[in-house]
Parts: sequence; structure tokens; C-alpha cells
Amino acid sequence: MTLIEWSPQFSLGVAELDNEHRDLLQIINRLYEQIQSGHYQTTVIDALEELHGSAANHFAHEEEIMRNRHYAKFDEHHADHRRLLAEITAMIHQCQDGIDDDEAMAKWLYEWFSHHSKTHDAPLHQLLFV
Repeated sequence: MTLIEWSPQFSLGVAELDNEHRDLLQIINRLYEQIQSGHYQTTVIDALEELHGSAANHFAHEEEIMRNRHYAKFDEHHADHRRLLAEITAMIHQCQDGIDDDEAMAKWLYEWFSHHSKTHDAPLHQLLFV
């Protein structure tokens, strides 16, 4: 079962970054499948940890490009990256503590990827291609 399908709106037009976005989507969709299947504790925690690591690497890559291009909204974008990583960490801790709210986690995953792409990555696309 897929939570989010790849869409051109998620593209920055930079092959490396777009591939990283696709990889993040694959992790999110795998995580969603695990949530839906009820295999909560270890598999979901492992998937969240994988998501955190992949997101952290992707964010560092995006931030390097933003710094090199003197992106005016760097601080705002960077702060959103830190917030997203903190929220993934909080979810990991909740799962480790046995707190599982499948619906809220699925909703957060969907909103995170969709919202961040529209509000933060879309303006970055403009920087890269204007």
C-alpha cells in the first residue's frame, strides 16, 4: 500500500536531490506498509531510524547547495529540517515507549513530505533554475 506517489511537484530538477526525494518516498511508503500491517515495535522503529538517517543526509546535501548559492531563506529552510528530524526522533521514542498512534503517524508522514516540498523545496527550485 502506498501513502504517497511520486509527482513532478516533488522535483527540484537536480538529479541527485530528486533521487534522494524518491528514496525518502520509498522509505515513507515502506514505513506506512509496516504501520498498516501491525508490525509495530521493531520494524517501525527500524524504518523510522532509516528515515531519520536518510532525511539527515538529504537535508545536509540540500543545505550545502543552499549555502553555496547564498539562498536567502536558508535559515528558515534549515530550521524546518531540524524540526522534522526532531519530530522523527520523538516518534522513535514514542514507539520505543510502546505508544503507537498509527493514524497520526501516517498523517504526519504524508503532511511532512507534501508540505515541506510545497513550502520549502518549491522556492529552492526557483533558486536553482532562475
